Amino acid sequence: MSLVEVLKIIVLGIVEGFTEWLPISSTGHMILVDEIIRLNQPDAFKDVFLVVIQLGAILAVVVMYFHKLNPFSPTKTSRQKDATWALWIKIIIACVPAAILGLLLDGGPSVQCLCGGSGSDCVRRTFYCT
Repeated sequence: MSLVEVLKIIVLGIVEGFTEWLPISSTGHMILVDEIIRLNQPDAFKDVFLVVIQLGAILAVVVMYFHKLNPFSPTKTSRQKDATWALWIKIIIACVPAAILGLLLDGGPSVQCLCGGSGSDCVRRTFYCT
């Protein structure tokens, strides 16, 4: 792998690191940056790379918030444990509408890519219609 490819990977890592913490799509930004800098690697490598780099970012979030989200922490007071359970209940309630819509729309008419095709390639093709 050439130095230029390594620099492109570093840029993608920086984009993932910045956008993972923001309320925007880090995956979308990674796809857009990849379209601009064109990582010259096989598609299989790119797919695995995107998964692994996002796994690292998600792991960082889990490590950072583990104590806050863990209702079984022995260092928490009972009041803090109750607040953590209340937070989990709110998270579950917030996910219910998306779950219901997902179940209702599953098997129904599928969303088609603007330029044809489907799947993860749809985002790239929607922007660039290649």
